[in-house]
Amino acid sequence: MIKIDFHGGTHGHFLEYVSNVYIMQTPGSTASIFKKDTGSAHDADSTYTSNRLIRCGHYSQPIYNLNINDDDTIIRIILDSDNDDLFFIATTNLIYKAGDIGFETQMTNIPESIRQNAIAYRNDWYSKFNEGNLYSDHYKEFRSISNPIFKFPFESFFSFNNFCKSLNELAFFLNQTFFPDESLYQLWTEFIEKNQGQQSYIKCDQIIQDIFNNKNRELDNLTVIEEAWINYNLSKICRIYNGDMFDNITYPQNTQHIYKEIQEHLSQLR
Repeated sequence: MIKIDFHGGTHGHFLEYVSNVYIMQTPGSTASIFKKDTGSAHDADSTYTSNRLIRCGHYSQPIYNLNINDDDTIIRIILDSDNDDLFFIATTNLIYKAGDIGFETQMTNIPESIRQNAIAYRNDWYSKFNEGNLYSDHYKEFRSISNPIFKFPFESFFSFNNFCKSLNELAFFLNQTFFPDESLYQLWTEFIEKNQGQQSYIKCDQIIQDIFNNKNRELDNLTVIEEAWINYNLSKICRIYNGDMFDNITYPQNTQHIYKEIQEHLSQLR
């Protein structure tokens, strides 16, 4: 059997569907594969699931008790855990999509005493990014096997061009042919639109640009993860570790406020 071994938040179900339909030529789902609430690709119908030739699962995580047999061909979704941006995207998607239980329920894994303190909550997430090596090693934890393995790069999901190149390489590995068409592009576009990690990354990246452009942009809809991610990047850019972004219960409401804080910080370094 062909199996996709992946970690939560790295899109194993989406890769399973695409590789079955556009490489193995199995029938696609007649209904949307995306769940309405979480946007995860967990909702394909029985037309698809009863015919698939490639199956995904958390095969390297003992808790799921899934077997890899000696004659299985393995596809692994590989995330460069030293890449902060990819870690942020994967972690955000894990919070929103894993188990289809939603953002708020996932966040209850953080102690209530921290969640009830806005500063501690923000700084807790900051520490996860700042000490990424303590958390990102989760994405390296694959069991040691002798089976043939294709390594599918996580970052390929976020560029249609690179996604198709990786799928073509996967097809070659499987001695198959990749058949991209208009429907694949439309499916990928919907995947990106529903991808909370990628959309949040783009949003925060633009906010950071607007900060250093001293552009007046309102910041009234940030999650605590996004606040922490912005702070982490500001620390990496100009070594700022305190101020209203870090020490106030209420996060600054516009980018010019943050710009002023940064300039005041930098003036003290001159």
